[in-house]
Amino acid sequence: MPFNIPAIAIPLWALLVVYGAFLAFFLLYALFNLYHLLRFGTYGAGLYTVICVFTAGTVGILIATYALLSPIDWTVTIPLSSVFQGASSVPYFPAQ
Repeated sequence: MPFNIPAIAIPLWALLVVYGAFLAFFLLYALFNLYHLLRFGTYGAGLYTVICVFTAGTVGILIATYALLSPIDWTVTIPLSSVFQGASSVPYFPAQ
């Protein structure tokens, strides 16, 4: 059986899994940093301001990510033929 590259299709949810792994690593690293800021940081209003700004920024990015990624149909597959040949007729994003 010959190997046919255009017959291979990558599910779109695979990109979501990669993003989820990155997000899990980021949250673990952020918790590690917040612990060290609280444990070894200089106490004062500046420390708590930095922690609040960092936490608010992280929550804001998570909310924006959810708002942008939630309307996407993650069950669609991307055929490699559309990647190598350019334009495709597969609607990856819903009409707005």
